[in-house]
Amino acid sequence: MRKINKRPVVSVIMPVYNAGSFLVEAIESILRQTYRNFELIIVDDGSTDNSWQLIKKYKAKYPNKLKIFHLENRINYAGNGAVNHGMRFARGEFIARMDADDIAYKNRLKKQVEYLLNHTAVILLGTQAVIIDGTGVIIGKKSAPETHKEIYESYGVVHPMIHPTCMIRRSLLPDKNRIYEGKFGVNADYYTFFKLLNYGKFANLPDILLKYRMHEGNFSLKKPKVTFLNSIKIRIRAVITLHYRMSYKSFILMILQSLVIIPIPEKLIVPLYIYYKKITDRVS
Repeated sequence: MRKINKRPVVSVIMPVYNAGSFLVEAIESILRQTYRNFELIIVDDGSTDNSWQLIKKYKAKYPNKLKIFHLENRINYAGNGAVNHGMRFARGEFIARMDADDIAYKNRLKKQVEYLLNHTAVILLGTQAVIIDGTGVIIGKKSAPETHKEIYESYGVVHPMIHPTCMIRRSLLPDKNRIYEGKFGVNADYYTFFKLLNYGKFANLPDILLKYRMHEGNFSLKKPKVTFLNSIKIRIRAVITLHYRMSYKSFILMILQSLVIIPIPEKLIVPLYIYYKKITDRVS
């Protein structure tokens, strides 16, 4: 009797680069999901630690659940190139981003799938998150606006989608086998999502469904001033070429951001950000 090859609803794509210290927790958090109709695609972007060995062990243990790829030549741009590689082999209608150093709550996929099935105009869905340090201790929160209107307005000032919480509706993508633009390096997701605003609605669930790990290996924390300046360039380009309508309020806030951040020594930006998160977490 021929085996029926059931098509997964969700393809979880996890890019990996030297994440051996955190990889097991990340993989296990997906394998423990209450929603089961998914495939996990792991793309090792040229790791030099033990990441690939760990990935192969999980493939041996879950041969029907995992697809794994090892890239000899690193694509980089913060794992987004590796996700594009995984997209070529993904079968799901919904594409869930999962970073190799984060931890998903067990009902993450279930809640996101339920929402997307009931809101067919939404192309991009994120969630709220808590911030953990390298040891897993909660040190703050990452909060995101929930409605498309709030998210759209916020794009002129911040990146209002917590990237590793995002789930994408594949059928609304301009290219069904590719998500990210290769421009702007570590900020590629910010630029790409500006583009996707033209293809569907955005939303964020009110639920905290991810533990976002902040540590010295985070791509976005290595050169925070360069990352910030890139975000300014992206907003300007979005207005000029992607038809983004920046409000007067957002424009003023962007100028104020620049006046505050640019003079600060780069080595102080991340510690100040972490301290701010701890203070606001206590107040909220």
